[in-house]
Amino acid sequence: MKIFIRVLFAYILLQPVYAFSESEGLKILVVGAGISGLGVARDLHDSGYKVTVLEARNKIGGRIDTDRSLGFPIERGANWIHSNELENNRLMSIKEELGLKTYISPLTAYDGVKLFDKSGNVINLKKEDLEKIEFRIGLAAYIASYIKPSSNLEDVIDFLKRIGLLSFAPNALLQAIHQTLELSAAEDSRNMPIGVLIEEAEYAESAGSDEEVLGGFDQITNHLSQNLDIKLNTPVTKIDYSSKKIKVFTDEQAYVADSVVVTVPLGVLQQNLIEFVPELPEKKKDAISNINLGNVNKVILRFPYKFWGDDKMFFIERENRSAFSTWFNNEVIVNEPVIYSIISGDYSRELEKKSDEYVIEEAMKPLRVVYGKDIPNPDSFLITRWGLEPYILGSYSTAGYNQDDLTLRTELANPIENKIFFAGEATSVNEYGFTHSALDTGLREAKKIKELYPLDL
Repeated sequence: MKIFIRVLFAYILLQPVYAFSESEGLKILVVGAGISGLGVARDLHDSGYKVTVLEARNKIGGRIDTDRSLGFPIERGANWIHSNELENNRLMSIKEELGLKTYISPLTAYDGVKLFDKSGNVINLKKEDLEKIEFRIGLAAYIASYIKPSSNLEDVIDFLKRIGLLSFAPNALLQAIHQTLELSAAEDSRNMPIGVLIEEAEYAESAGSDEEVLGGFDQITNHLSQNLDIKLNTPVTKIDYSSKKIKVFTDEQAYVADSVVVTVPLGVLQQNLIEFVPELPEKKKDAISNINLGNVNKVILRFPYKFWGDDKMFFIERENRSAFSTWFNNEVIVNEPVIYSIISGDYSRELEKKSDEYVIEEAMKPLRVVYGKDIPNPDSFLITRWGLEPYILGSYSTAGYNQDDLTLRTELANPIENKIFFAGEATSVNEYGFTHSALDTGLREAKKIKELYPLDL
């Protein structure tokens, strides 16, 4: 009998010790300290609610990730406050509140952009040619949406080439426009539904320009996080909402809450890193599985000196247009000889698996074609691999080919039993993929919670 008791006692000691701390008053747990999680936590905290944020990584911000390891702030993830003329853009309000200085990005402008063919020769960039190409692609996409709605962007561009409506344009220019559209969608054109072109064109008419924050995008997330109860290095493994009180488990502790807001990236949900008890409803699981997750990465290079001139952005024609064709001059932001390339889609996914040495070698190939074989190697670099980043596992959601995005994203955003709430850019129906929309979804869920569980103040 004594042996049995000792064995039982030893078994109990080896089990995880969970400290269930219950406090008086309504308790809200937010899972994830990206901008959506910080937004909901900030709003509820300022409204008098007891809020704790559980963050799996060792830092806040999620895909807003300002890196200072090179001695100056570089954005590994989100780069821009998009749509600076959009009504009720909360990021613009915070920017004004903090007095942050910004730089208008060349993302949607063609001044200061240089174009090279695959031999390194400069191609004259004519505004009328650009407008003609964009108009014809847009018109073809609009017509195809009625005649053949299953078409993708690649189908549209290939059709226009076959019938000669793009024959006036050099291939380098067509590649540049093609790749720009793919980068904005974080996906290859064969996986891009034509409807997204029409929606983006309508959106861009009133959205305005994009701004980069001087001194680091993390100034905004740091501001939102002030005085919040945030527990870093605390990945959530299970959420049990089977009873009135919700139990949220981590590796070392469990928390009890009245409501939980799940703001983790779509990739984390798709990889089932969090167990739900009971299981999520089938419609919710289908939405998680079927929303398309895009992939975008950056290769950031610092050189001993600047050899590329003062152009804001340059594009180099390649055999594979996804392979380090699009480059940005970051000197104006960091006051250092830094350029970076953005890559997306399948090429980005493949490159994540390669070594740093391989990536740098591939990145230097087009630069040496244009600027000469004698240009120096970078003296420092940063390479992102968002698809492999623990607790991120992707860049941001994007439009899916032959799927009902409206239905899927609406379902993902729906709360469960008015106890488990969902926020994050993937839950935004109309503006997914943007930082301001991610923040808006957090504020949206905070509003729901305040309406459902008003405080008696």
